[in-house]
Amino acid sequence: MNSIRQLTLLMFLIIFPLSASAVMLEQAPLDGGGGSLSVGPSGIQIATDDFQFANTVLLTNIRWWGSYDPVAPVTESLTVRLFADDGSGNPETNAFFETTFAGNGDSSGGLTDLFGGTVFQYDLGVNQLLQGGADYYLSVFNNDGAQDWYWLESAAGNNTGWSRAADGDAWNFDAATLNMSFQLTAGVIPEPATLLLMTLPMLWLAVSVRRRSRSLP
Repeated sequence: MNSIRQLTLLMFLIIFPLSASAVMLEQAPLDGGGGSLSVGPSGIQIATDDFQFANTVLLTNIRWWGSYDPVAPVTESLTVRLFADDGSGNPETNAFFETTFAGNGDSSGGLTDLFGGTVFQYDLGVNQLLQGGADYYLSVFNNDGAQDWYWLESAAGNNTGWSRAADGDAWNFDAATLNMSFQLTAGVIPEPATLLLMTLPMLWLAVSVRRRSRSLP
């Protein structure tokens, strides 16, 4: 029995590094850059241009940057969503992933926006599978209508994005807008065929060990 447990542990140790998380996509924040207003109650929701991964990944962290005018509230609340593509090159109306960031962003990075305002970094741990070769869109907006929150721009990107007024509305393509700053951390998921080829020999060995142990007096 101990041999079987050891082999099982070995299998997980071999498989685990294949799905270890790393930064998979980043549009770095621009120090001194502008920002796009994104406040849900004020009728302004924005989303990034589409992105995709070559392989299926497990998304583990979403990071983004933003600032307030004039100052940040005591406790921040932002809605974070992921949208799939509707098949026509547009985000679907409804998100397949949604959560709320509640707390405070991190200002220790020392970044400022175009007007000298403090830029906050936000990190959100997630556990979301994203299919390889599929287009996705990230949306973030502030939930406090009394606080203007600006998603900080990035120097990377193609200066396109999406916007809409409220949930349920179709998204409008913005052909000339700021690139939003964000970073996605994920781990690559092995293809089923690859995973099967890796585990079959060890499973066969585990069964053989168990049979031999049963046959011993």
